[in-house]
Amino acid sequence: MFEFVQNNKTVIQVILGAVALTFVGFGVGSYSSATDDPYLVKVGNTKIYKRDLDRALEGRPSDPATRQAMLENMIQRELLLSDARDHGATVSPEQLRKFIAAVPLFQDGGKFSAERYAEFLKSRYPSAEAFENEISRDLMVRSQMDSVAGTQFVPQVVIDRVIAILGEAREIQPLLIKPSDFAAEVKTDDAAIKAYYDANAKRFRTAEQVKLDYVVLSQDALAQSIKVSDADVQKYYEQHKADLAGEQRRASHILLTVPKDAKPEQKAKIKAEAEAILKEVKANPAKFAEIAKAKSQDPGSAEKGGDLGFNARGMMVKPFDDAVFAMKPGQISDLVETEYGFHIIRLDAIKSETLDQLKAAIVEKLQKQKAAALFRAQSDKLNEVSYQQADSLKGVVDALKLEVKHSAWLQRNQPAQDEILGNPKLLQAVFSDDVLKKKHNSEVVDVGGGRLVVARVADHQPERQQAIAEVRDQIKAELIAREGAKLADKKGQALLAELKAGKGVDAQQWGAALTVSRRAPGLPQSDMRSIFAVGAAKLPAFAGVHHDDGSYVVYRVNKVVPAPAATDAERAQLGGQLDQVSANGQFAAYLKTLREKYPVTAGKQSLNDNN
Repeated sequence: MFEFVQNNKTVIQVILGAVALTFVGFGVGSYSSATDDPYLVKVGNTKIYKRDLDRALEGRPSDPATRQAMLENMIQRELLLSDARDHGATVSPEQLRKFIAAVPLFQDGGKFSAERYAEFLKSRYPSAEAFENEISRDLMVRSQMDSVAGTQFVPQVVIDRVIAILGEAREIQPLLIKPSDFAAEVKTDDAAIKAYYDANAKRFRTAEQVKLDYVVLSQDALAQSIKVSDADVQKYYEQHKADLAGEQRRASHILLTVPKDAKPEQKAKIKAEAEAILKEVKANPAKFAEIAKAKSQDPGSAEKGGDLGFNARGMMVKPFDDAVFAMKPGQISDLVETEYGFHIIRLDAIKSETLDQLKAAIVEKLQKQKAAALFRAQSDKLNEVSYQQADSLKGVVDALKLEVKHSAWLQRNQPAQDEILGNPKLLQAVFSDDVLKKKHNSEVVDVGGGRLVVARVADHQPERQQAIAEVRDQIKAELIAREGAKLADKKGQALLAELKAGKGVDAQQWGAALTVSRRAPGLPQSDMRSIFAVGAAKLPAFAGVHHDDGSYVVYRVNKVVPAPAATDAERAQLGGQLDQVSANGQFAAYLKTLREKYPVTAGKQSLNDNN
């Protein structure tokens, strides 16, 4: 409803009087000077090494931007920890124990399992102490963040003001002044055209260009030409049936959710309610859908009688998945506990794909397998023939039955839009002396996607200066656009001054009236800013905007339409969004202060170092 808040947070921060710049990452290059210690960065007295970053990424592939973002997160975390420690913040053993015991991953049947905890530690951490130290730091960071950004409150009067600003609309009429309107006033005679041509002579040189004849050896095209017999399909299906059939199961469920922070007595109460529903369902299985609609707390499936549709193994959380794939159609489970709460599950159907359903996919798979071997063999042939018969493409056409294709003009430094002809490696090859001057076939160029290309130059046009007659129309259009824009701007500003003085308002040919608001702009942002910057005390009022295309538009503001009354739900939604914006601004200011208190220093280690 209030998307404007999300898209215009800076504006809202101004309204709130809290323009603490939104926190953005500080690149490594902006840190203070490096030392000899090969760390990435030092936050206060804490050093962050590349191995710490790699561990945080957990071995996931990452590009430089992802690594930089993760490093910034780690820096913020260390800033918060430094401040927490300086203020004597700690996590007691009892707090730590309660937190770990409440993690669903470490529970069995709703109770903490030492075995599960040990199994987790064995696969991820060198010791329980290492994990518990990390959890303690996380809890301290969370507590520190909540103490700064978790207590924001935007007064009701501010919410009312923002609703009024966002919802206000204005009825406007545009008057567009275009550069082309002044074509008759712009000098475009021979002298003006020549002066422009001489001043911009370099712009009127054509780049070196070539036209190509070329052939493409494509693995996909080879695959399409390969015939696969029904016997081959049947054989492949039998050999790979377990993987191909892809068994899926359709289940319905009734869910009673358990809050993550639920106390034992609250959880026990919910479990008792679930057991009562289970008893009701098993007494009358035909009413499963009816009961699910009435009592399930899963908003995605309740209205469909609990139906979750077909899912393959592994698509659901493990306890749920294990239960579904151990059941028979029509069977109703006992209570199944997951991280979401207590489930009552009914298995509705089992399906797997037949040979007829899989035939097209199997044919494609076999075609690609056979094409791969054929492609390798023909690649060798293409290399051999194109080199041995370098003065023509006829040899490769005859040997491999390829079609000769023809390009339009191509420039060395302006790759074509075509995926093949725009390939940099191909352009480099065809503009080489061997291809361009000696008229030989190019080398075999791999353009990606299982495609190899051999090309030769069919026509060549060296770089040259275009004659003035060739570019006369282009220069004339550019002169009108350039000089016309100046005249449009001059006339627009003069007209705006007259209109503001009350002169000639009704003499103008105003466009059709339209209504705009910040929530439904309909115009460029610069235009909206100008329209809503106009005072509404005396109407009509006027605003003017210069556009990048050289035009100038004058807006006549005829009417101000007050914001409609907001519903309680809209007010609550906006209040939550404003609270978040205010909290973000407060937190950003806090982080900025921490950076001054705990300097962030760059070390000599690079984000992409291998050591």
